[in-house]
Amino acid sequence: MGRELTFADSKIIEVVNKNFVPVAMDDWFQRRRQDAEGEFFRKVADQGPRKGQGGGTRQGIYAFTADGKLLQFRNSQDPDVMLAFLQSALKAWGNLNAAERKAAKAFVPDLQKIDPRYVPSLSKGTLVVNVHARILEKENDFYCHGTCKFPGGNRASHDHLWIREPEWQAMLPMDPKVGHEIVIPENLIYRITRFHLIDNTRGEPPMWARNDVRKASLKLNVESVMANEVKLKLLGGILLSTESDSKNSKRGYDAIVQGVISYDPIKRTISKFNIVVIGDHWGEGSYTGGARPGRSPLGIAFELADPAKPADRVPPQAIREFSGYFDAVR
Repeated sequence: MGRELTFADSKIIEVVNKNFVPVAMDDWFQRRRQDAEGEFFRKVADQGPRKGQGGGTRQGIYAFTADGKLLQFRNSQDPDVMLAFLQSALKAWGNLNAAERKAAKAFVPDLQKIDPRYVPSLSKGTLVVNVHARILEKENDFYCHGTCKFPGGNRASHDHLWIREPEWQAMLPMDPKVGHEIVIPENLIYRITRFHLIDNTRGEPPMWARNDVRKASLKLNVESVMANEVKLKLLGGILLSTESDSKNSKRGYDAIVQGVISYDPIKRTISKFNIVVIGDHWGEGSYTGGARPGRSPLGIAFELADPAKPADRVPPQAIREFSGYFDAVR
């Protein structure tokens, strides 16, 4: 969240657009992948202070040439510091001699070999859902935007839920009847609860463990049937808690779930996937400090994404453990 605010600064945007080719990547994947891209990333990172010995983090902002010469490194969320960093990188570029500048104009070939362990990709037919979390406040029985002291903590976060084709197809009855209850795949229930009902409004949160799911009561029923659209209604309750006694647990989320899923019964395609989860969240993780004290409202919204947009193809945060993400019931 901090870097989002940093790179939303108008001065930084102007300098980057005029002088740099911006690239965003996940250090967790890049430092592990065994292919040309991973090797290039480590080559650049090893010129800086974070050499990542033993697989440690190499997180930061790197300015480098096309042939991999590091010009400048910084890991800051302060816009003024980042602006100075960019100007320093430009100065370092200007100080390169003619031979170094010529070498820096490197040809970048197509990547021939990709390490599939650390490059999550969408399988055919996967449904992509945008997930937004936001802190809330309650006034006169109505929810409104929440406020907190943490910089940017009152803004909505953004993640993606991936649902494989057999899973979402299983929720579309071939012969729908009003009132008919549909069984939701158990793995999907646990994937949503463990990896997407999280407070990621202030940074990278801990995911819920399998045993943290104390209750996941969800019912999906056919609400209406028309020739070109079938509406399904989702209702339920969720209780997530790090301890069996949720009243005294360090971290938890006690929420209700409401939603509507619509599909075309002929084409068997989903046209609407609108789900809202609202309840009281409490506690924080190692990298998500600054939480509001006690229990406070947190809302999480799900809606269809557009896989044609590059931003909507960004993998889910929790998919770092690929098999665990899709087999969340274990």
